[in-house]
Amino acid sequence: MLGWHISVYRQQGNRFSPAKDIDERGARVAVWQTGLGGLDWIEDVARTKGQCLGGNGYPSRYSAQAHHLLSAILAGPPNARNPWHADPGDILGPKWVGHTLIDQEVVKACHPDEWLLIEAWDES
Repeated sequence: MLGWHISVYRQQGNRFSPAKDIDERGARVAVWQTGLGGLDWIEDVARTKGQCLGGNGYPSRYSAQAHHLLSAILAGPPNARNPWHADPGDILGPKWVGHTLIDQEVVKACHPDEWLLIEAWDES
């Protein structure tokens, strides 16, 4: 299957500075699956208002402030698949939820100027 598995997290530690390229994942804000073009809006936000932290799809990482991300996520992340797609030969672990998940309590706890960490895993 061609596409991306995208997760957005609050940062541990200093939430008012961009994430770095080390593991700083805190509480998960949202997770969804998308096709090939579903990462475009995140890359656009990261390039113009945030940071691209690099990666090769295993994962690719980005950082941006909550006010640049949350409205699009709450409206249903652009190009999100619902339900998620799995090929017949895929091995699905117990953490595979199969649908877009947005944690409303974590979203409410986010300050608009807080920097979030985005991870995108290539599912091709």
